[in-house]
Amino acid sequence: MPMSRAIIAAIVLSASLSACARSATSTSPAPRPAPSGQPTQPVVQPPVTVTPEPPAAAQADTARADWHRLDAETDGVIGVGSERALRELLAGRTPQRTVVVAVIDGGVDTVHRYLAPVLWKNEREVAGNGRDDDNNGFVDDVFGWNFPVTADGAPVHHDTFEVTRLYAACAGRPAGVGLQRPAAARCDSVRTAYREQSQKVNGTLTQIRNIERTLTQVNAILGEVAGAGMLTRARVEAIKPANAMQEQARSIWLQLADNGLDAAAIAEAKEAYESQAKYGLDTLFNPHAPAGAAGSRDVMGPDAKHGTHVAGIIGAVRGAGNPVQGIAPGVRLMTVRAVPDGDERDADIARAVRYAVDNGAQIINMSFGKSWSPQKAAVDSAMRYAAGKGVLLVHAAGNDAENNDVSPSFPTSVDLAGARIPTWIEVGASSWKGRNKLAAGFSNYGKSRVDLFAPGEDILSTVPGGDVKRESGTSMAAPVVSGVAALLMAHFPSLTALQVKEILLQSVRTFPGQLVDKPGGDGQRVPFSDLSASGGIVDAYAAVKLALQRIQ
Repeated sequence: MPMSRAIIAAIVLSASLSACARSATSTSPAPRPAPSGQPTQPVVQPPVTVTPEPPAAAQADTARADWHRLDAETDGVIGVGSERALRELLAGRTPQRTVVVAVIDGGVDTVHRYLAPVLWKNEREVAGNGRDDDNNGFVDDVFGWNFPVTADGAPVHHDTFEVTRLYAACAGRPAGVGLQRPAAARCDSVRTAYREQSQKVNGTLTQIRNIERTLTQVNAILGEVAGAGMLTRARVEAIKPANAMQEQARSIWLQLADNGLDAAAIAEAKEAYESQAKYGLDTLFNPHAPAGAAGSRDVMGPDAKHGTHVAGIIGAVRGAGNPVQGIAPGVRLMTVRAVPDGDERDADIARAVRYAVDNGAQIINMSFGKSWSPQKAAVDSAMRYAAGKGVLLVHAAGNDAENNDVSPSFPTSVDLAGARIPTWIEVGASSWKGRNKLAAGFSNYGKSRVDLFAPGEDILSTVPGGDVKRESGTSMAAPVVSGVAALLMAHFPSLTALQVKEILLQSVRTFPGQLVDKPGGDGQRVPFSDLSASGGIVDAYAAVKLALQRIQ
């Protein structure tokens, strides 16, 4: 799933920490880092500039639960200012229409208490009667549809990498069924890429296991000093080391914590990479039903964590006592499941986009991506279809700290003919951790291919079972933009998707001359303005202000 990929940046950055710990705790040597796998028009109106960073924002060591919705001027936090927009500019105004946002993802928890009231429902369909009441080709699609299914109609859980499928197609193995065998020269490059992916996955898994072992040993050392109870930052910082081992253990614990790596995060990463090693690289594994299989009404699937988190960012029920609040009041969230635990398939994405458009979505959120797209023409056709119907397409840029101008994350806003999909917005992830870390360390970027940035680190949102949790990734940044876009469309129904995109890009918050840590952790500093076409972070307050000016 795309969510787990965001953790890898912290894992790689922390690999050296586990190596240091091994010298003190007598574990095996550290492996060498595994090799890494894989234009919108310039803004014509002056963008919004930001006031100097308040000391509180610079010194904070924990993100506020609502930080992504806060405002730089009034709250001292570089969020998107959506709460300020609702409070000051839209006070007394009610949405003029209900905006349907399709969440193409890995599934959504349809009974979550903060999501159930705002889920899109197909009113023309009678639930559970086994008939296609509205004659749209999908039986009982009450909340949406699930496209990746097994031969017996169950939702696909684990799946392979796309490069695995291509490699298998070259070798005539089961995982490649349904793909045309690439040309010999292409197979040579695919074979190399597959080997690199295998080294990356297995090398990273080794690093994760080493860090897990290190953290266990560090916790044991510190536990003897701190006593019973969970180790927290405050408790660890209060420890007065009595020897070098305790000093080193304390330092390692804090540095791991700085990178967001606790036992839960490491366990999640290990589970994800064990799945990739077992299923993602298996050239004999093909869980997917033959092309053209109808799909399933089960929009939750076996693991709805990622899609549920994405959905909550956009439109979780707003209420004073709710721990999470959606950015856009009054939206309806359409669930379209097309992303398994593995790389999504082009045919499923194409069908998912068309389903969303044909069933009334005005915005499609796409928090997924991959490094290969063998059936890109089908995906491009679906994206052009959506753009032609006036649908806004919001896509996460990816979590590999790569330059999308050089190494695209598919699907892309540029089709095979080199033309741009006009209603597409590509989103990088910003951080709350201060001006020099405005770009999240894991985020992809690109002066041509990435349009803007949005909050994507430590975002609190909904997860299955009625719970809430923080997650990081461009997967979280994209729905922030979808939420802001929905806010505009709901209050200004005359705006087209193209106009909404234009307003969002022209109203970004910019940071003239601001140098930031380049994503990837290599120590370079680059101008934040060089990381995207707009050079800024989406700003709901400024966007609403601009929209108000345009309709007057």
